[in-house]
Amino acid sequence: MSVYYNEDFKMEVVKAYMTGEKSTAAISAEYNISKTTVREWAKKYSEECQYKNTTTNKSENDTAQEIRRLNQLLKEKEK
Repeated sequence: MSVYYNEDFKMEVVKAYMTGEKSTAAISAEYNISKTTVREWAKKYSEECQYKNTTTNKSENDTAQEIRRLNQLLKEKEK
């Protein structure tokens, strides 16, 4: 089954990766995606994240946070 993630969610993951505060494995677990996906998105979107306006639309930010929250709930239910 293929899952689609919106661009805002991908950018949030890449920003978390770029800060260097967490390992790829930690980011993978937090966002419920594979480590390979984190690295692929980082390659693809890192430059874009550096130049994207830091003041994102509140609804876009809320959507990315909701996806992360729902992924965490899904991960907890799978345990």
